[in-house]
Amino acid sequence: MKWVFGVAILMAVPLWCVHQPAMPDYPAHLASYWLIAGGPSKFYHLAWAFLPNLAGEIVVPLLSKIVGLDFAARLFMTSGLMLWVIGPALVQRALFGRAGIAALFAAFFAYNANFVWGFLNYDFAMGLVFVVFAAWIATEDRRTKLHLVGFALAATAIYFSHLFALAVLGLLLVSYELGRPWRRMAEAGAIFAPAALCFLFLKPQGAAGDGVTFNLLTTAFDRLDAMIQIDFDDPSYVLIAVLAVLFATGLWRGWLVMHSRMRVPLIALALATVFMPEWAMGGWGVHMRLPAVLGALAFASCEFRLDRNAARVLAASAALVLVYNVFALTRDWLVYDRQFAEFRAVARALPVGTRLMTVLDGDAIGFRSDQPYWHMAELAIPERGAFTPLLFTTRDQHIVQIDPPWQGIAAASAEQGSPPDIDELADLAASRIDEDEDIKNVFPYLMRFQCKYDVAVVIHQGGPRAQVPKMLKPRHEGSFFSLYDIVPDAACRTP
Repeated sequence: MKWVFGVAILMAVPLWCVHQPAMPDYPAHLASYWLIAGGPSKFYHLAWAFLPNLAGEIVVPLLSKIVGLDFAARLFMTSGLMLWVIGPALVQRALFGRAGIAALFAAFFAYNANFVWGFLNYDFAMGLVFVVFAAWIATEDRRTKLHLVGFALAATAIYFSHLFALAVLGLLLVSYELGRPWRRMAEAGAIFAPAALCFLFLKPQGAAGDGVTFNLLTTAFDRLDAMIQIDFDDPSYVLIAVLAVLFATGLWRGWLVMHSRMRVPLIALALATVFMPEWAMGGWGVHMRLPAVLGALAFASCEFRLDRNAARVLAASAALVLVYNVFALTRDWLVYDRQFAEFRAVARALPVGTRLMTVLDGDAIGFRSDQPYWHMAELAIPERGAFTPLLFTTRDQHIVQIDPPWQGIAAASAEQGSPPDIDELADLAASRIDEDEDIKNVFPYLMRFQCKYDVAVVIHQGGPRAQVPKMLKPRHEGSFFSLYDIVPDAACRTP
């Protein structure tokens, strides 16, 4: 198992080569951690509750008291990433008595859409699920009441880390024990009793969100994309295809042997991967949660049966590709890191308590990804105690809440969690909802924005810039963004 820890450390290198990993959601998480750790703000307050989404909110602020906020956040992300490498290896060891080459291939799936998007709580909690599942398998013939107490505590910890991860653990345990003596199935169910009680009696009302949306056809490629991503929005189709061919051919030719007890869990995971909704419990991206889990467990459930020379060649090839992936992710993040450092330096010159809004210059950005910049303005919260409308403050889903005077000028749900395009500003300023459905459904809080915000952060990525409305006055021109002071107009004086 020593080599597994080496691989886990290697894959965490990108997190320590940059100050600011290019995860779209990371700046909002960092700002939340800062506020929870005691950062002063006249816009936000804390509303502690028994939410099933608290992993980083508890761990990072506590660690920050010792090692500082940025370091603590990276430690948390590192632990989640390493669990995605170590956990599947432990599953294979529990099944076959050792961790072999297949565990090395399972590590490819640690760089997945959930990781690069910055779904930090889920990424960490799912890493714990791998470890707990491995422990369940390893203790199969010697499980005592004390073991069950430990598993119940672990399941409860996973529940408070991320609810969906607990559901995945339940699916794995039930499907693994399917067809076994009823006592083992009862044991599997019993360890979820404390978490179930917490869900029924402690979870705030409304935390489940409204509605479930599947969109199975339109999200089919998203599910494939989510398996492995070396940088944001850049699926590794070639690598996914190679791994799929290797897995299928290996099973067909007998080079790869699957443990018989894992057939049902993998079938259950595959079905869930295909039919998982896009939206559920008030959150987006549910359909991207399972593809990487399926890939990692598929290889962890198998063992290569090759001669020594073939095994060495296969292991060396996998190791070289892993090293390349680490290099590629680091190279990509370093580019974004320089940009984020530029913005943070400019943000430090803003007045304390500035109200910021992010705007995308879509024509200037072109075909490049704009999602890494959606929450960039949140970096000004720990820098200057700023306000942004896109911080994660959904009621009954997040600890950080907006003070009453400012609730009407912030996104109220995940559906409203993206910035407007610069072409929409004129309609927003005039409160015109007929021209664009997004004005009414996605950006209602931005109507008459010129009366509510102080500074606009316009992302243009260096491309030819669109014309800005007259109420935006240039404040600072950066290499990939510009700051504009927002000047109130006559509409702001109308009752």
